[in-house]
This record gives sequence, structure tokens and C-alpha cells, in this order.
Amino acid sequence: MHIDYNAIGQRIKKVRKQKGLTQERLGEKLDVSTVYISQIENGKTKINLEMLIRIANILNINPGFFITGVSYHTQDYLKTELVTLLQICPPEKRQLIFDVAKLIANYK
Repeated sequence: MHIDYNAIGQRIKKVRKQKGLTQERLGEKLDVSTVYISQIENGKTKINLEMLIRIANILNINPGFFITGVSYHTQDYLKTELVTLLQICPPEKRQLIFDVAKLIANYK
């Protein structure tokens, strides 16, 4: 299994900036250096699970988002994945996917 530490770091950086935190401030909250935060965000160091969870708690986000890039708490979290999947399928498979999805959606 390949873990994309660069992607994880980029997601951390994006959320950190959205929350208005600097690398310095996040480092202070975690009691680590700004250099370490920079290395995580640039994928230069392998973040461990404990640190990932600590960062997620500070940024108030599910730690799984940093790994997968998908926020399961949003209503349309699979929308992009479904669109991509449908684009690579031939028309007859698209119809089959649509028919199955319709059955599932209408199931009571």
C-alpha cells in the first residue's frame, strides 16, 4: 500500500490556511517546530498517526480526510469520484450503473 505523504501534507496545509492558522501557530499548539510543520505539509517527512490525529483535532476535521481527501460529512462526498468513474465507462456500462443506482435510490 502506498501512502501519499505529499497529498496528506497538501490537505493539511489547505485546511490550516482555511482556518486562518500560520505554520508557526499550528506548531505552537502542537509543541513542534515550524520547520516540522513545513516538512509535513511538503511531504518531506512521514507523519505518524498520533500527529495526524492531533492536527485533525486542532483543525477540527476528521483525520480520514487528510488520508483520503474525502469528507464523508458532506452531502456530495462521492460526486467527483462518480463523475470520474462514469467518464471512463463505455455507454452500456453507464446505463447499467444508472439502472442499479436508480434501483437502490428507490428501494424502501
